Amino acid sequence: MLAAGAFSATTMITTRSSTPEDADAISVCVDAVARERRYLGNTSGFSAEQTRSFIASLSDSGGIQIVVVADARIVGWCDVTPVPFEGMRHVGRLGMGLLPSFRGQGLGRRLVREALSQVFAKTLQRVELEVFASNKIAVGLYEREGFVIEGRKRCARFLDGAEDDILIMGCLRDEWVRSISQQSRCTEPGDGVAVPKRASRTPGR
Repeated sequence: MLAAGAFSATTMITTRSSTPEDADAISVCVDAVARERRYLGNTSGFSAEQTRSFIASLSDSGGIQIVVVADARIVGWCDVTPVPFEGMRHVGRLGMGLLPSFRGQGLGRRLVREALSQVFAKTLQRVELEVFASNKIAVGLYEREGFVIEGRKRCARFLDGAEDDILIMGCLRDEWVRSISQQSRCTEPGDGVAVPKRASRTPGR
């Protein structure tokens, strides 16, 4: 048995764009994360047909969904949905999740960075998201990837006897490009991974 938060060194991990054929697997993955009752706004997932329609709508609107595949099994996702309203079509909304045993391995960072790279190369200039304040690991990830806390919805959720705030976070394309450029200059020779300077690893803390 693998310990929680770990996977075998022989596990083949890839990321790719989702397709309508992935709807069943994505539906199962989202439902598993939702039923943890901690990280998503919903406490159960969506049907395969609803998921299939969502994937099609992303394709039609210029949005994206990236999935993490581990040995042919979908274990995580990240999507950015463009806002449809006039005057706001330069904005996208990000949502993501990973199955428990695949967290803490850098896959969340990989998903967010790949998603932002794709949507900022198109027409989007801003990506925003909402995250529960109790989810400190996710908040730290988003901050390191260029998101800024822009607001707080106080006592936005009361579930299972616990109150939680929702943080509103946003990332602008120009700021993100500068952040990635700075991180690239801090990359240690030969390691192939951009590592921010220690003083800037946890903005706002």
